Amino acid sequence: MPIRPPSEDDVRELGEELFLDLTPGEVEFYHEQLTDNIEEYETIESYDPEPRGPSTRTRPRNSGTRLDDDENPHNGWVTKCEVKGDEEGPLSDWEVAIKDNVAVAGVEMTCGSNVVEGYIPNVDATVVSRLLEAGADIVGKTNMDDMAVTRVGHTAFGPITNPRDDDYLAGGSSGGSAVAVVEGEVDAAIGSDQGGSIRIPASLCGIVGHKPTYGLVPYTGCVGLEHTIDHPGPMTPDVETAAEMLTEIAGSNAAHLRRPTDVPTERYQDALDGDVSDLSVGVLEEGFDKPNGDPGVDEQVRDAIDLLEERGATVEEVSIPLHEDADTIHTICTNEGLVAAMMGQGIGHGWKAWYSTSWVEAFGKFQRAQGYDFPPNLKLKLLQGLYTLSRYHSRYYAAGMNLMLELAEQYDAALEEYDVLAMPTTDVTAPEHDPDRDAFDRLLETDVPANTSPFNRSGHPGISVPAGEVDGLPIGLMLVGARFDDATVLNAGYAVEQARSGG
Repeated sequence: MPIRPPSEDDVRELGEELFLDLTPGEVEFYHEQLTDNIEEYETIESYDPEPRGPSTRTRPRNSGTRLDDDENPHNGWVTKCEVKGDEEGPLSDWEVAIKDNVAVAGVEMTCGSNVVEGYIPNVDATVVSRLLEAGADIVGKTNMDDMAVTRVGHTAFGPITNPRDDDYLAGGSSGGSAVAVVEGEVDAAIGSDQGGSIRIPASLCGIVGHKPTYGLVPYTGCVGLEHTIDHPGPMTPDVETAAEMLTEIAGSNAAHLRRPTDVPTERYQDALDGDVSDLSVGVLEEGFDKPNGDPGVDEQVRDAIDLLEERGATVEEVSIPLHEDADTIHTICTNEGLVAAMMGQGIGHGWKAWYSTSWVEAFGKFQRAQGYDFPPNLKLKLLQGLYTLSRYHSRYYAAGMNLMLELAEQYDAALEEYDVLAMPTTDVTAPEHDPDRDAFDRLLETDVPANTSPFNRSGHPGISVPAGEVDGLPIGLMLVGARFDDATVLNAGYAVEQARSGG
C-alpha cells in the first residue's frame, strides 16, 4: 500500500500526542521534512525478502468448517480442518488440535474474538510446521478466551464448558485445547501460556499441560500478549505424550531471535523412567492457603506430593514470601505490556524475529473498525495500563519488572537447592458456568486463583499433572524446574502419574 504524506493537521495532532507543543512555524517545517522523507519508506516496499521462520511449504489443506452445537457440545472447537503431515515421522498418525491464536495457513484464526474473526494467515506458525514435518495431522483450531486475557473459559463465541461436568467452565485461555484432549478427539493439542493459559485449563479439566522454558519453543506465528511472557506448549492426556510432542517442537529457530543463541534440547521422552530416588522437592509454602482458595485442593495436592516422597524423593518445605504478591505484580506489568502490543498492531515492537505483515495490517484495521467488540476485561486492562503509562510514566511497570527480576533470582536460589518446586496449579476447582451473567458481571467475578503467572515472567518450565479430584472436579499439581531442565520436570510429573495409576 503506497504511503501518503501527512498533512499539516496530521503533524499538529501527532505533536500533541507526543507532548511536543509545536509552534505554527515548526508544524510547517516538520511537514515539509516529513513529506520529503516519504521516499525512504517506499524503499522498504521495493524489496521482497524471502519469508523466514514460519513455513511457507505448500501442503494439501482445506480452509475448514465451523461446527454446529450438536458436533461441538462443549464449544471447544472454532474450526475443523485437515492439514496432512509428512507421511513418515515420529508423530505420524497423530491428530493434533491447535489453539486459535496460533497460525495455520489458509485456516481462519479468530483469537476467540469477534474483532479479528475472518482473518486468514498465509503461513504456518513454527510449532505448526514442526508438527507437520514430524508427521502429525492438524485437524482443527480450538476455542479460547476472548483475546486470551482471561482464564476461565469465556469466548466471543460462547462459554467453553468443562468436559468433566458441563455445569462448570473449562478454564482458559486454552480451554478448547483441553476439551479436545479430554474428549479423545485428538492425540494432543497445542496451547499458549502467558499467565497460566496452558496449565490452568489442564488442571481444571484433568489433563497434562506443560509450559516449556521460555525460548525453548519458538513463538513465531502465534499471537501473544507480551513478548516476555508468551510460551506455546503441549496439552496432552499423559506426560509421555507431552514429552514426545516437546521433542518435536523444541529448538532454536534461525528467524526467531527471541531466544538464546543455542537452545539445548533433547529427546524428552527418554528421561521418563519415573525414578525419583535422587529427586529433591521444595514444597512452596506461599503456593498454598490462598485467600480465595479451596482447602480441599491444597490437601489433595499435598497427598500427590506425598506420592513422590513414598517413591524415594526428598520433600521439604521452602518459603519465598514475594511469591504471594507475584500474580498481582504480573497483572500490573501485563496491563502496560498489552498497551504496547495494541499500539504495535497486535505484535508490538522490538521483537527480534519474523513479523507477520499480514497479521499486523489486518489487526490494525480490525481494531480501528471494531474495537468496541473487545471484551470488557481487555478494555479494563488497556485503560488501566494506558492510565499508569501516561500519568505515571511507566514507573509502576518498571518497578514491577524489577520485582519480577528479584523473584526470578529467588526461584533460582531455591532451585539450586531443590530439583523442582511443587504447589497447586490452581487453588480451586473449575468455576461454575452461569449463563445468566453478562460480560460485565463476569468481570466482577473472582478470577481463578493460580500459581502460574510468576513462571511466565521468570521463564522457568512448569507442568500441571492431574492430582485427583475435589467434589468430583479435577485438580492439578504444578512442578517447576530450572530453566532448560524440562526433562526433570517432565520426569517428576511422570512419577506422580505412575504412582497415581499404580504403575
